[in-house]
Amino acid sequence: MRVHILEAQSFCQLGQRDHQEDARWPDSNTATDKQRFFIVCDGVGGNARGEVASHAVCKAFAEALAKNSFDADFTNEQFAQALHHAYMALDKLSNDDNKGMATTLTFVCFHGAGCTMAHIGDSRIYQIRPAKGLLYRSDDHSLVNSMVHNGVVTPEEGVDHPQQHVITRYMEAVDSEHFRHQATVMRTDDIQAGDYFLLCSDGVLNCITDDQLLALLNEASTSLADKMTTLAALCSNSSDNNTAWLIGIDHVDDAPKQQTIQTDQQPDNDGQAATKRMTYPRKGTADINPEPKTKKTSWIKRIFG
Repeated sequence: MRVHILEAQSFCQLGQRDHQEDARWPDSNTATDKQRFFIVCDGVGGNARGEVASHAVCKAFAEALAKNSFDADFTNEQFAQALHHAYMALDKLSNDDNKGMATTLTFVCFHGAGCTMAHIGDSRIYQIRPAKGLLYRSDDHSLVNSMVHNGVVTPEEGVDHPQQHVITRYMEAVDSEHFRHQATVMRTDDIQAGDYFLLCSDGVLNCITDDQLLALLNEASTSLADKMTTLAALCSNSSDNNTAWLIGIDHVDDAPKQQTIQTDQQPDNDGQAATKRMTYPRKGTADINPEPKTKKTSWIKRIFG
């Protein structure tokens, strides 16, 4: 199959922060149908130079995938190799000045078998079909989200929870013997003309609800560029850096029988937490390990409806 996109739209805004720790790929405000993958990263660490981590991951993915045509299936193994390359880039950049730097990751790729969506942390991915609503919303890796899933707090209690800025997965430089956080991956070929894919950092989520996002994208008389202009204006005064890619689907050639693959294997309370923002519960997806031979942990399979 071949997924054709409209001219994709992006913004990368400072918000009320002193410096920019978000990064995106491609690093431009528009992208044509030739662009097959998109990334948004949100640096974690503040004085530990989270911006170094976010830019390094974007650059490393671009390097790893530079020669991939994406006409065939972009497999989970290929994604794992690119993720490993990004982790290696972080390892090489780590020094005393930026020790502790980390970043979230959102990744969307259109290829011959459909679309692959992957994330680490609390930056968000959506697939929205205006006639139906949310087809997919990534399940953020955060402490409060894990507490909501486990019935410790309600979603309403989680909004203002004192630990709402703690994330449980992120990309950072680590010694080779340490565990690297996995990406949660969704693969789908259920893609139709008129669908939207949105990648965004949590600075966007501070400013717009899912219902408001759906209402904005449901405006049939508004162009994709105008929709993004409106979203950027809503987020311009966010308390955090805010970055997004909005991709509209023009049409799909040779679409196969529709299917999506959704499982979740890695619990969100593993490893050390980092300070960021909260999330909301959604369905889990398949976890992809950046190094197939890395140290194993216990697995929990969960499906959230």
